[in-house]
Amino acid sequence: METELLTIVMLALLGFGVFSGYPVALVLTATGFLAFSAAVALGITDFGHLGLVYLRVRGILTNEGVQFSSVPLLIFLGLVLNASGIAATLFRTLGQLLKAVPGRYAIATLLIGLILAPAAGVIGASVVTVALVAYAPMLRSGYSASAAGSAVAASGALGVVFPPAVLLFFVANVFQLRISAMYTALVIPVLLLVLFFSLYFAFTLRGHTDVALPDTDKPTTRDVLSVILAIGVIAAIPLSIVAGIATLSEAAGIGVFGGLAVMAFRGRLTFSRLNRTIVQTASMTAMVFFIVVGASIFSLSFNLLEGREVLLAWITGFDLGRWMTLALLLGVILVLGFVFDWIEILLVFMPIFLPIFAQLDFSDHVGSAYFSQVWLAALIALALQTSFLTPPFGYALFFAKMAAPPGVNLADIYRGAGPLVALEVLLISLLAWWPALVTWLPQFVLARSDTPLLN
Repeated sequence: METELLTIVMLALLGFGVFSGYPVALVLTATGFLAFSAAVALGITDFGHLGLVYLRVRGILTNEGVQFSSVPLLIFLGLVLNASGIAATLFRTLGQLLKAVPGRYAIATLLIGLILAPAAGVIGASVVTVALVAYAPMLRSGYSASAAGSAVAASGALGVVFPPAVLLFFVANVFQLRISAMYTALVIPVLLLVLFFSLYFAFTLRGHTDVALPDTDKPTTRDVLSVILAIGVIAAIPLSIVAGIATLSEAAGIGVFGGLAVMAFRGRLTFSRLNRTIVQTASMTAMVFFIVVGASIFSLSFNLLEGREVLLAWITGFDLGRWMTLALLLGVILVLGFVFDWIEILLVFMPIFLPIFAQLDFSDHVGSAYFSQVWLAALIALALQTSFLTPPFGYALFFAKMAAPPGVNLADIYRGAGPLVALEVLLISLLAWWPALVTWLPQFVLARSDTPLLN
């Protein structure tokens, strides 16, 4: 009874702290220590376990067993690409290439989200970057506020789950999967999602005639070359990892070098711009690691209080069966995405849910125990991504409104996002029913690689 009460109190304190506006990392740390002190006072544990907090935090900060050193490199790469101005060039180039396709500027906006995937570790930065280059041209070309707003929000959310996005690193870490397996597992689902969204925009905008943009918006030869170079830099990261040529940290380092080369090629590699990018990287990295440490303290205290066992008993007590339990957990993750950022969900709540996922044996449905974990991880990543687009609380929608020109209101963006969320749910259902869409590419790479995904 005491453990159940403390479990409820911990989760309530966490929710209250987040809604109060205090930094999430501080809320996680304080809640963890308060719960630990309460457990000692009630005799559930003792202060001897306090050393576990030190060992866990030390392990994180010294990078033991996990390639956390790649996180700042991936963040820096995304910010470098943003500073290079490649997004605006990419928009103009794709707009020209898709001239004969209905809704070409909306589709070009979606593709920007994939190209700038490294920056999508921070959803706000990704959406705002796309908004600054795509909103005005779409509205000038005659797109409705709902179409333009939903395309910007969807583009910013797409890169969150497309390699080499930072989110996939944390998902792989939670499920103890090789990052190469995680990267390859999401390629087909995200490309399918882009196809669904593109077909939707092409169909709904099929009667729309784009207003011609000024000739100054047309890309130059230098623009096209810089886009090709940027795409090559980003693609080299997952490809080198999957091929076994480089580790995640090594590939991210080479990617940063390539990003700086793109910046220099475009004539934007100045001291002030580079200094600003480094400061932004340091700030974002500090935020990420502070949350990692706070989440680690929270989850350790939660485990010492047997909170996992309490939640497991609650959920399994409903006797829902594996498919209904999976649907319930994905729904909970989607709702959590309304309130918490993805890193908080993966580091705080996913370790709590892991025992429940461990009991969901889908080996017969997927074909193997390992790839059933890959499949589950992919569904979770897509559920998180869906939460960013779901009205009325989706993060991507708020950032799309924040960066919108005058005349675009939140209701417009909500109307445009609704059908896209329905397509996301349809895709998740399709992947759940047909897991080969997730597992085929990792299995294909495994069969032809000298470096197995499983070690």
